[in-house]
Amino acid sequence: MNLPGTFSDYLVHLGYTLMLMALLARDILWLRAILVVAQGTLAAYAFHRGVLPIAWWNVVFVAINSVWVVRILRERAAVRLPAELAELHAKYFSALLPQEFMRLWVSGESKLLTDAALMKEGARPDALYFVLRGEVLVAHGERAVTRLGPGSFVGEMSLLTGEACTADARTQGEAQLMCWPAARLQAVRERNPGFWAKIQSVLGHDIVEKIRRAAAAAG
Repeated sequence: MNLPGTFSDYLVHLGYTLMLMALLARDILWLRAILVVAQGTLAAYAFHRGVLPIAWWNVVFVAINSVWVVRILRERAAVRLPAELAELHAKYFSALLPQEFMRLWVSGESKLLTDAALMKEGARPDALYFVLRGEVLVAHGERAVTRLGPGSFVGEMSLLTGEACTADARTQGEAQLMCWPAARLQAVRERNPGFWAKIQSVLGHDIVEKIRRAAAAAG
């Protein structure tokens, strides 16, 4: 019994079925990988039909998506964190995959500051800080609001809302902080919304912890 249709008919139907599956994929890696197969199939169909412009365009698409597949696989490759960073990741940055955490971490800069002003009330912060050692005093005018120790972010609320700081912040004595320039984080926000959403989750967790500690202290 002969099946209806020709070989090229099956190729074109298979190719577009795979493209449909790719568009339904939620994970970007699967989307790109399935597109490689789909467009490779459509290229074979076009070559079989002798439609060379369509064939070569699909070859180009296969090459582009193949590069992205390799790039995504490299980004997702297992990362072994140093012991001190593994502890920080597990405790404060668990919303990020290890490789995402390292990507964020290496984009920052460790600073050792003494009695240094970090941000001023009424002005937008020029950086996001994470306290590694020491203490940061947050004050409204002459009144101390809170003191932030290791494991706390400084300036995260203004970064998330885009509004000016509602208090001054300065280090108390010597403190070591991780610093990410606001412009660099804004670039992440614009170029990689998915990664930015995970960073927002980390900052949101920090805000919740601060509220919880404040409520416990007030009670």
